[in-house]
Amino acid sequence: MFREEYPRPGFVRPDWRNLNGSWQFEIEKSGKNYLDGAAYDSVIEVPFCPESRLSGIAHTEPLTSVWYRRTFSLAPEQLEGSVLLHFGAVDYAASVFVNGVFAGSHSGGYTPFMLDIGSLVHTGENTLTVNAKDDYQDGTIPSGKQSNRPESYGCLYTRTTGIWQTVWLEFTGKTYFSKTKITPDVKSKTILIEAALNRAAEGLFEAEVRFQGERLAANSVSFNGVSLTLSVALDCELALWDVLEPNLYDITLKLIEDGRVTDIAETYCGFRTVKISGRSLLLNGKPLFLRQVLDQGYYPDGIYTAPSAADLERDIDLARAFGFNGARPHEKVFEERYLYYADRKGFLLWGEYPNWNCKTKPSNPVGLKHTLDEWQTVLERDYGHPSVIGWCPLNEARFVWGNATDYTGQKALYDLTKAYDPTRPVVGSSGGDLFVTDLHDAHFYTHDARTLKKLVRSGRYNEAPDFVYAIWRIFQNKLLRKKDLLKLPCYVSEYGGLSFLVEGKSWGYHGKFTAEEAFVQKYCELTNALFEEDCIGFCYTQLYDVEQEQNGLLRYDRSAKLSPAGTEAIRRCNAQPKRQLTLNQAD
Repeated sequence: MFREEYPRPGFVRPDWRNLNGSWQFEIEKSGKNYLDGAAYDSVIEVPFCPESRLSGIAHTEPLTSVWYRRTFSLAPEQLEGSVLLHFGAVDYAASVFVNGVFAGSHSGGYTPFMLDIGSLVHTGENTLTVNAKDDYQDGTIPSGKQSNRPESYGCLYTRTTGIWQTVWLEFTGKTYFSKTKITPDVKSKTILIEAALNRAAEGLFEAEVRFQGERLAANSVSFNGVSLTLSVALDCELALWDVLEPNLYDITLKLIEDGRVTDIAETYCGFRTVKISGRSLLLNGKPLFLRQVLDQGYYPDGIYTAPSAADLERDIDLARAFGFNGARPHEKVFEERYLYYADRKGFLLWGEYPNWNCKTKPSNPVGLKHTLDEWQTVLERDYGHPSVIGWCPLNEARFVWGNATDYTGQKALYDLTKAYDPTRPVVGSSGGDLFVTDLHDAHFYTHDARTLKKLVRSGRYNEAPDFVYAIWRIFQNKLLRKKDLLKLPCYVSEYGGLSFLVEGKSWGYHGKFTAEEAFVQKYCELTNALFEEDCIGFCYTQLYDVEQEQNGLLRYDRSAKLSPAGTEAIRRCNAQPKRQLTLNQAD
């Protein structure tokens, strides 16, 4: 069976069962009843999407509705409390049936959902059926880099339909945690734990904190209702979470009713601060220079889903081998285990969202609602990961093109994010129109180092000429002006895109290299230019090729393009110290 590990390492319950593996599967046929018990015509390996080779289906033509079915058995003792059915992600709209009875639904292709199915299951064999619907041309559905044509093209890739993350069961008491939010505070040395329960109950809420196996503190509070709040104070010197210093504090949470534990979970947190000061980004009060790389989260055999947990971890290790201290998990909500490995390795991430294909404008209210609703769930899922140092719900959302936004939509996402999490900076739109933002975020794909330096100082967020900005501002007079942007920290969140060792038909940014020496030289020229400018960091496009987009430092299968000497040259370039320069310093 694939993907046997516990899928949610940030909140681990001990009593669980993995439902990945072989399921019955069928692409929907008109007029057929998929709940009548008749066998489906195929078998699929969950959690891989039917477009992938690892699923055993490898159907890459557009799919709009697919059906899954499997059985699972339960023992009498597993029915004494609650039976929780979890889905890591199903793209896009899922309807779930247990023993032929509708159990619930969920919309949003990138976020987890849970159903309490205790009233629908019985001792012995039970049947689970899932219908997933997904329209790849529906402009109200955010779909990231999934192609809106039958074929892949440009920087859009093979689609994902249906289940693409782990499905699992958990067994708890009748009362259990439905949500938790953990906020460590460096100044007060406390951990604030906020929780919601599935039902009103009365009992005791306990938390114990440990560091490197040593018990540091514990606290408990009586509760009566559905909302819980508990603070745990630490009487010790804090070990802060930092780049390559991933100090984490382990936490055990317990719910106790009538002297009996009804829910228990293991989680963790990291103490660290992220703050903007003038044109600097501070991590734990010290200037931080981002040396990041674009990671698309695609795999040749699994498409959206890593073949194994080790593949998720390897992507971070491969980035670090090139001297990067973080990544933009791009136009996708990555599996939570990727964030877990980043937490454990001191690797810096942005929390992003696959906004492409969906116009987040009031003229598309359904699309805007879909985005806001799912983004709220992303914030709730990933808030507790110390590796996430900022949020970026929109990428290249511009008033004049397909992934359009406007002041109202961008401000709604910004305000929602700030309301839930005031501790991290928020980018209004990475490389897009900026109406409200904490950073001047720009995409510059010029391959001339001198031009790149000038663009960093220009107050632009892409390479459009000045007259284009002037026209945009006539029609969108709420756009931030150059003088406003130049007061903010500048982050070049996409640059490079150099194509090296292209094979077959490809798409990429201008500039193709066949000689390693010329490629490495150009990489270092562009990157050195950013080290010399007044910016807070860069994100290079990209870590590995994805299908026809061949501008990665690695091939799509993560095999090496560069010799060890070439990799070392790039690592040394990325790892060089950052000199603090002023905005107006000359070349």
